[in-house]
Amino acid sequence: MHLVVDGGRELERRGPLTVAVAGDKSVSHRALLAALLPGAPAVLTVRNANLGGAVRALLPALRALGLRVDDEGDSTLVVRHGAVPVPQAVRAHSGITAWPADVPYLETGGSSAAARLLIGLLAGTGTRAVVDGDEVLRHRPMEWIVDPLIELGAEIDYLGDVGRLPVLVRAPVCRSAAVELSVGSAQARSAVLLAVAAARLPATVRHPVRSRDHTERMLAAFGAGLHERDRTITWDGGPYTVPSVIDVPADPSLAAYPVAAHLMWGDGAELRVPGVCLNPTRLGFFEVLRRAGADISYEDERRTSGGEPIGTVVARGGLEGLESVRVDDPALLHALIDEVPLLAVVAALLPGTSRIGCAEELRFKETDRLATTARMVGAFGARVEVAADGLTVRGGAALRAGTVPGFEDHRIAMAAATLAMCLPGRTTVRGGACHHTSFPDFVDVQRAVGARIVEDSQR
Repeated sequence: MHLVVDGGRELERRGPLTVAVAGDKSVSHRALLAALLPGAPAVLTVRNANLGGAVRALLPALRALGLRVDDEGDSTLVVRHGAVPVPQAVRAHSGITAWPADVPYLETGGSSAAARLLIGLLAGTGTRAVVDGDEVLRHRPMEWIVDPLIELGAEIDYLGDVGRLPVLVRAPVCRSAAVELSVGSAQARSAVLLAVAAARLPATVRHPVRSRDHTERMLAAFGAGLHERDRTITWDGGPYTVPSVIDVPADPSLAAYPVAAHLMWGDGAELRVPGVCLNPTRLGFFEVLRRAGADISYEDERRTSGGEPIGTVVARGGLEGLESVRVDDPALLHALIDEVPLLAVVAALLPGTSRIGCAEELRFKETDRLATTARMVGAFGARVEVAADGLTVRGGAALRAGTVPGFEDHRIAMAAATLAMCLPGRTTVRGGACHHTSFPDFVDVQRAVGARIVEDSQR
C-alpha cells in the first residue's frame, strides 16, 4: 500500500496548534522486557506504549515464554506471568534441517531491538531459547550482541550464518568481566546491561560513543547500582525493584515529522507537541536545526518516574535564514540516527551544502539507509552524494513531486511523504504504508497539522 500526498497545507494556521504523537518505541521495548527481569511483578502495566509493528513483533515471543500480554486500550499493555506458553510457528531456513528440540522458538519479525534485547535477557536469566527474525532481520549483524555476551560466559550458537539470526541461547552469562563494545549501538549496550542485570552479575561495559541511554535510565530508576564515566558503565550487581507500572513518554523521533512539516511550510504559526521524551541522546534532529537557526524550543520540562525527562516541543516559523545543516560528531549522529532520512529531506530544501557524517551504522538498518535515503531524496530532484560514512546534500536544486520509492523502510517512507507535503502536485510514496512499523498514526498526525495525505486504499 502506498502513501499519496497532495502538496500544500490544507488550512492556513494562524493560532497555536497542538498535536500528540505515540509513545517511544525504544522505551516501550525496554518496559515490556522488564517483565522478564528477576523479581518483576506478577502484573506489569505499560502505559502509553507504542503499538506499532516493531513493538507488537515482541508480543508473540513474550507469549511463547509463558507471559500473557493484553492490549487494554488507550495504548496500555498489561503483562501477566503464569500463562500457558503459546508456541510460535518456525520460519523455514534454507540452511537448517533440524531445529533444536524442547526449547521455545522466539521470532520477532523485523524488529532488531526486540531480537537483540531479548537475546541479552535470555542470556541473563539462563533461559534456553532460539531467537529468530524475518528474512530482512536474518541479514542484519548480531555479533555486536553475541560476542560480548560470550565474553561474559554465555553460550550462544549461530544456527545458520555466523553473525546472523537465528541463534540458540544455551547457557547464561556467569563471568564478571569488563567488555569492550565494537560499535556505538544502543542495542548492543542495552543487551549486555540487561543480561548482567538479569543475572545480578557485576560487570563493566565500555562503549565507543554516547548513544540513547534508555536502558541505563530505566535500571537506575529501578534502583540499580549503575555508574558511568568516560564512556564506561559499571554495574555493581546489586538489588533493584521493577515497578508494577511503567509510563512511556512520547517518541521524539515521531515528533520530528510534524515539526519538520510545520517548518517546511513556514507560515509563521506555532506548533506544540506535548509529553515528548527530552532525553539528550534523542534530540539530535531538533538540536541540529536549532544550531542552523530554526526556532525550536522545549517547555513544561519535568521528569517521569522512569527517569526520562519530558516536555513540550515547540516549533515556530519556518526554514527562512537556514543555510545548511551539519553532523560531524558521532554522539550527535546517534542522537538523530533514526531521523537521518528526514534531516536529508530538510537539507534538500536549504540553499547550502549539508553534510551528515559518522553514519556508517545506517548501512545495517532495515535497508542500507545511506543508499536508500540518497535514492529517495534524489527521486525528488535533489543532489545527494553517498560516502562510506554519510551523505552530502547540495541544496538549491529544483524539487518536484512524482512517484518516489519508500523501499518498505518506515523511516524512508515517512521522510519522503513529509517532503512531499511542501511540494506542488501529487506524490506517491511506493510502499509507504510501512509507516505502521513505528508510527501507526503518521497519516492522522500529519493531517492534523494540515497535510493532505492518504493511504492509497482511501482513494
